[in-house]
Amino acid sequence: MSSAAAAAAIPQSAQVGDVGFQILSNVQGFETTVAANVNALMVSSENFAVTLGKDAVIFLVIIGVLLYFSTLSRHMGKRFVEGGIVIGVFVAYVVPYLTVAYC
Repeated sequence: MSSAAAAAAIPQSAQVGDVGFQILSNVQGFETTVAANVNALMVSSENFAVTLGKDAVIFLVIIGVLLYFSTLSRHMGKRFVEGGIVIGVFVAYVVPYLTVAYC
């Protein structure tokens, strides 16, 4: 049997040269899947951080106003309102900048 006939008789997937390319193709497919999943996770965590920040702002401002005007603790109420404003500015301006710059 000649070498050309032997090469034709061997299935395409069993040839030695193609096995390396098949493994490489599988690794590239796995890498693409992982990259897509990591991207989805980053977008999801960004949305979670923004939502959590907005909820924290609402909570801090409401509790701060209630504490301030009920005279239970004017100082702590004022601090809660200030903290809510600082977190609100951070979530509204800094978090979107960081996610665009690093993601």
